Amino acid sequence: MPPKNFEKTAEDPNPRRTANSVISLTQFAHSKAKGTRRAIEKYKQKKQTKFNHNAKLLREYKKVMKTEGYEAGKGASRKRNQDEVEVENKNNGADEEGKWKKKQKSDPFAKAKLKAKQGRDEVESRKEDREQEIKQRAIKEKQKKAKVRKLSKRTKKGQPIMKDVIGDMLDKIKADSKK
Repeated sequence: MPPKNFEKTAEDPNPRRTANSVISLTQFAHSKAKGTRRAIEKYKQKKQTKFNHNAKLLREYKKVMKTEGYEAGKGASRKRNQDEVEVENKNNGADEEGKWKKKQKSDPFAKAKLKAKQGRDEVESRKEDREQEIKQRAIKEKQKKAKVRKLSKRTKKGQPIMKDVIGDMLDKIKADSKK
C-alpha cells in the first residue's frame, strides 16, 4: 500500500488536499453532512407550517367574529390598522403641553398586594367584631349588676321588696313569650 500523504501524486487519480489548501465558502457549505442541511430545511418547514396554522386560526377567528356581529381585531388585538394607532397616539400619547405621558407597566406584585390588602381588611374586621363583642358583654354585665342590686334590696325587717321581684318575674315571662 502506498504511503498516505496529503500531496498530489502521479499514482493517485483523486488528488487530496494539502494541509494548507483553502476551500471556498460554497464548497464548505455543500461539503457539510447532509444531516445539517436536512435539519435546517426541517426547521424552515416547521416554521412555515406553524405560520400557516396561525394564519388559518386568525382567518377562522375573523370569520366567527363577523358572523357574531363584532369587528375582528378590536380591543386587545395584537395587530391594528395604522390609522387607529396614530389616532390613539394622538389621544393618549401627549397632553396639551406636548409632554409625553409615561405608560404605566403592569405591577408584577399586584396579586400579592391585593392578597395582603384583603388580609389586612380581614384582620381589621375581626378586630372590630371583637370590640363589638366586648361592648355587648360590658352592657350585659352592667344590666346584670343592676338587676342583682335591685333584687337584693331589703326592707327594714330583711324581707325582699316584692315590687322588684314581681317586676323581674314579669320581664322573664315576656321574654319567654317572645321566643
